[in-house]
Amino acid sequence: MDPNDADKNDEGNFPGSARVPRAGDGVAPPRTFSDAKPAEDALYFCRRLPHFERAWAIYAVTIGTKLRRCLSPEARTIVLNALRHFHNTRYELFAACVMPDHVHLLMQPWPKESDANGNVVFWPLSDLLHSVKSFSAHQINKIEMKAGAVWERERFDRYVRSDGDLKEKFHYILRNPWNAGVAGQNEHYPWIWTQEDELRKERLFRRDAETNTRDARATQSAGRNSG
Repeated sequence: MDPNDADKNDEGNFPGSARVPRAGDGVAPPRTFSDAKPAEDALYFCRRLPHFERAWAIYAVTIGTKLRRCLSPEARTIVLNALRHFHNTRYELFAACVMPDHVHLLMQPWPKESDANGNVVFWPLSDLLHSVKSFSAHQINKIEMKAGAVWERERFDRYVRSDGDLKEKFHYILRNPWNAGVAGQNEHYPWIWTQEDELRKERLFRRDAETNTRDARATQSAGRNSG
């Protein structure tokens, strides 16, 4: 991505992403890197922006829409679902927020395969993001009956270097809609996802399924008794 410098704050981030906790820590036990420089095993890529990739790294990523194209509510849902699709298969997704013209996420690519020497090969971050961007762009253009690029080619990414850094980025993402003024302070914003949200939905689904099963059995029992 290649936004204007005026659109970023002093730390090079998109505006409206203050570090204000929303609820809980929501981050995993220690598994981040504490080194201040790219490790020797890190891979280096460069287009207009430099990118470093290394095994088991957790990345804070920002991708923006082409020419600040505004994503409709339906389009934002497509993007969020695309990000969730390979969670726990190709990568672990810690948090994601789909804004009207950009996306923030925390993710950790997982092993993909082993090479001829038996070394583990991880899913490249570039491949994972390309998959999300390609699929979502196709679906968005389809529902909006448009053509052309939806996403900027470039992205901002850096790997998380400490647990404190991870927690900071996590809350940064969760507060983005409210601090950017996209949502009111007491307004629900549907296009935020965390692992806790997923677990909560699973618990509610199981509870509802168990309740429905009990109700069905009670109805059948009452029918037999009345007969």
